[in-house]
Amino acid sequence: MHKVAPVTELSITKPPATKPPVIDHACQVMGVTPLTKDTFEVELQSFVSLNYHAGQYLKLELDVNADGQFHSLSYSIANSFNPEQPHRLQLFIQNSSELTDKIIKRLTKLNKDKGQVKATLPMGRAFLQSDLGLNHLFIAAGSGISKIKCLAEEILKQQADVNVTIYWSNKHVDDFYLLEEFQHWVEKNKNLTFKPILECADTNWVGLSGYIYEVIKADYDDLNNVQAYLCGSPKMVYGTIDRLKAYGLKEENCYSDVFEYAPRIK
Repeated sequence: MHKVAPVTELSITKPPATKPPVIDHACQVMGVTPLTKDTFEVELQSFVSLNYHAGQYLKLELDVNADGQFHSLSYSIANSFNPEQPHRLQLFIQNSSELTDKIIKRLTKLNKDKGQVKATLPMGRAFLQSDLGLNHLFIAAGSGISKIKCLAEEILKQQADVNVTIYWSNKHVDDFYLLEEFQHWVEKNKNLTFKPILECADTNWVGLSGYIYEVIKADYDDLNNVQAYLCGSPKMVYGTIDRLKAYGLKEENCYSDVFEYAPRIK
């Protein structure tokens, strides 16, 4: 069982005072790389320096069908801001529908033709802003790992003493395309724990399986002062919070883009 870490004055990081302004950026498509048969890494490069907080997202304006009709597409930014690479944006896009297949093909063509897209950022209120003197849970389902990767990357960069546990659930073994990167982070950072979870038991999987909230309940005896960032469907986010309330998790200590685009019905 994890114990909640005591708060020390020196370990507290105050939240950012203001959100950066939302700006339209022309970006060149630098690469579209398959990570699995269904997930692609997309690299964009803006022409001016970017300004965003870890955990925010962007909107792409993409002429998906090359017919002059633009679609507005929201994606979590997967890389934390790096002043040494101030123009870089990394996205993970899961090819799970006819539309997303067209999106990948269109971005691939733009990459080949050295084309550009418009990216509007930063968007979202669920950026890294919590007290880094408290334990943190980063909880992702499927492609929601984009946001969680960015948040973890930023905390490691700050070298904060906070204990961070990343829970990542997927339906298929092949969907864990960041295993090596996270395991490398764990080896280098004693305050980081990473727990990949397969939804259903599989003979090809020797790790944890089941629901995310069940694994968290087994790990923690008190969630009262824990800060949680959740990324997944509204059903997953609200269901996980509700299941863990009995163990002390407070919704006011939780951060998710779901709260913004799919608020609970009062």
